[in-house]
Amino acid sequence: MSVDVTTVSPLDTVEHCMRLMTQKRMRHLPVLDQDKVVGVVSIGNLVNWIISAQSAAIDQMERYIGSEYPG
Repeated sequence: MSVDVTTVSPLDTVEHCMRLMTQKRMRHLPVLDQDKVVGVVSIGNLVNWIISAQSAAIDQMERYIGSEYPG
């Protein structure tokens, strides 16, 4: 347990949260909206989100290159 608890807001980015958790060697990060705890993110949540986002980007690029991009 920590005395000085590091928190983030719902508006903070995934990258910001990852940076904080890596620098402070934390596995869980409370999310506060004003003074109310609205959630907790884990390093696993963030890694899964990044993997999912990268996979979606790769899929879009492959469809674009193959002329199947709906744009």
